[in-house]
Formats: sequence, C-alpha cells, structure tokens
Amino acid sequence: MKKKVGAALLSVAMLSTLVACGAKSDDGANKANSADTTSKGTGKKAVITIIQNKVEIQSALEDAVKEFNKTQDKYEVQALGAAGDNLMTVLQTQFSSAPEKAPTIFTTASGSEFQKYLPYMAPLDDMKAASNIVEGQDTAARNDGKLYGLPVALEGFGLIYNKDMFKEAGVNADDIKTWDDLVAASTKLEQVKGVKKAIAYAQESYFRFMHPFNWPFALMKDTSGTIAKINAGELKLQDIPELKEYVADLDKIKDHTNLSKDTYDEQVAGFAAGQYAMIHQGNWAQGLLNDYDVKFEYGFLPVPFEGNQGIAVGNSNFFRVNKHASEDQQAGAKAFLDWLLTDPAGQHYVTDEFNFIPVYSGFDTSKMDPLSQEVNRYASEGKTVKWVFDQFPAGADQEFANQMEKYYAGKLTGEGLLEALQNVWMTAVKK
Repeated sequence: MKKKVGAALLSVAMLSTLVACGAKSDDGANKANSADTTSKGTGKKAVITIIQNKVEIQSALEDAVKEFNKTQDKYEVQALGAAGDNLMTVLQTQFSSAPEKAPTIFTTASGSEFQKYLPYMAPLDDMKAASNIVEGQDTAARNDGKLYGLPVALEGFGLIYNKDMFKEAGVNADDIKTWDDLVAASTKLEQVKGVKKAIAYAQESYFRFMHPFNWPFALMKDTSGTIAKINAGELKLQDIPELKEYVADLDKIKDHTNLSKDTYDEQVAGFAAGQYAMIHQGNWAQGLLNDYDVKFEYGFLPVPFEGNQGIAVGNSNFFRVNKHASEDQQAGAKAFLDWLLTDPAGQHYVTDEFNFIPVYSGFDTSKMDPLSQEVNRYASEGKTVKWVFDQFPAGADQEFANQMEKYYAGKLTGEGLLEALQNVWMTAVKK
C-alpha cells in the first residue's frame, strides 16, 4: 500500500514540475492535459484527465476509468496521480500557467477553495447526476443559482477505536464524555501489551491541523461570525475562549499521542497492528483497514471536547469540471461523472471500491462497510458536528500544519501555537 501511495504522489509531483517549467508538446503529461484530441483508429477521442486528493482510492479510480473507457469510443479518460495534500499547489500551478491544459476533472473543497477556483469551473446543472443529489447537499457548490460541483461523498471523522482493546483495558467507550475521561482512558489503554500510544494523529496537513481544529471552531456558537472577525483583524485566535480551551486539552493528551509523526498510511498500519488504541481519522480509512485485513472490531468515538458526543460529518469535497477545457473534453468529463454516479457499473466503484457513502439517490447502500455504517448511524441519530474547516483560509493548510509540528516537537507552547497560527491565518487572508 505504501508503494502505491508513493507512486501516486510522485506522479503528481512530476506533473506539477512539468507544468511549472512549461512541458514540451511531446511530453506525456502535456498530452494528457491538452485540449487536443488523440487519434485512435479512424476516429478521434477527446482526452479527459482527472486529478483528486484521495490517495486511498487512486487504484480503484484507475480501474473505474478503464471500465468506462471500454463502454464508449468517444472519450479517453486518464486518471492522473492522486495529489494528496499537494492538490491545491498543483492546481494553482496548472491553472495559473495554462488553464486549458489543466485537468479536465478536479476536486476542491467548498468554502474558500470553491471561491478561489470558481473562475475555472463549468456549471453542471444539465447533468443527470445533478438531479440525483440528496436534498440540501448541493448548497455549498452553488453560486448565483448555478451548480459548480458534484459532491464526492458523505464523510465523517472522529476517533476510530479498537473495541477489543477497549474491552481488554476495561474501558467503556460510552463513559468517555469529557476530555479528562479521554486522558484517563488513554492511561489505561497504554497498559495493554503492544500499545505504544493511546492515540495517533497523521502528519498530513488535513489530518494534523484542519480536521483536529474543526472541533473548537464547529462547537462555537457563531462559527462564521467568529471567522469573519478574524479575517477582518477584529479578533485574534489566542483571544478566543474555545481555542484556548482546546489547546489546553491538547496539552493534556499530548503525551498519550504519537506526536503526529506518522504518515497516514503508517498511522492506520499502527492501528491495525495494535500499536494505537485510537486514531483520529475518517471513514475514508476503510480501504486501508481492508488492505491490512483487520480482524478486531472497531468503530467511531466522538472527540469529547466540551462534552461533544457526535462525529464530524460533511461532504465538503466536490468534483469540478474545467471550463477552459475544450467542449469535447467537458462533454466527456460529464459523461464519465454521470456514468460513475448514476450507472450501476460506476456506482459499484463508488460504494464497493472507494468505500464512499453516496450523496445521491439510486444507490444500493445495503452492503456499506463498517465505518460508513457508523457514519450513517451517527447522522440518523442527529449526533453530528458540522465541517467548518473549509472556512479556514484557502491554501494555508500546510503552513498551519507546520506550526502544529513545532508544537508537537516542544518548540511552541500552547499559547505560542495560537500566536503562530494567527500569523499564518492573517498572512493567508491578505494574499
């Protein structure tokens, strides 16, 4: 699995370099992104490229692309390497240099990322998949009444915990209602043989900062109002009570974590091997857990900040179509996405191979994986917390994560962390 992920990320790095340096017309990457069509037999096929950030689905996406290509002879879809945390950098490089050669299909979050890349997005209201979106789940992709994205999946994150290990340690997950309860449980769990640390965070920017800091922002009374004041320079992070409390809680749990040193793959591998009792992750980790053939029972545990008893659920990631691509490429992009999201053959990949929770009607969800079932359960019980990290400044996730790394390394105190994050935030807002 690590080799697969590494190869996927490498191909994106190479692609970004080619674009930044101005690839020659005969380069493969340039052909893949060109508005030209390629000849095959007596006809021509428009080349459709797709780039996205979920490394865990890349192999299955490539399989889906191959199957779609066999169903028709007008388009050739090519799955570029998954960009992971580098996606925003790659997109910015490509769209700023040659929008018509940028990927035909790309993914971004809602909020600030949506607004930043809106000038490159084609409206998708005429698509079959658009009419199947579950009510209310397309709001974040609309601008001036038009739809500019198709939601990728409903997703949830929190603490994924090893139920068998909890039993062995004598810890009842239902009893963890406060942060102090979590600290006490962590102490017990670390007495179990083979456990290195109770909790593991991953080092990638979204897993190190964006998702963990969703909790204090989402649990505020007025998240949007608070963020607006921060952006306007009227309020500093270090003066916000919820953030001060959250960092104080991080100080309490820090010694019971892996200090966010592991890659995503290593984090999940450590959990699968019994080295960690809990990982801060989402249902997208199901694919990796399947790869590691996990035998123990696992499920979601809410992060108990301020007594929270829900998991974070949202659908902030959307498929976008490049409006600067040729008409044939845009038509091909829509054809592929409609096939993926409305045709049973394509839907199979979404639910069974990507392990996604669909945000569309017409899917068979009877065989959903364990983590997806957990997300559905929390959602149906109304025990959810909103995704608000998409309101953080666009493109600043890596620099935010860099400050978290310094904090975990002991180079920043909790107060110093908030001051550093404030500087990163304001720098990003002014760009």
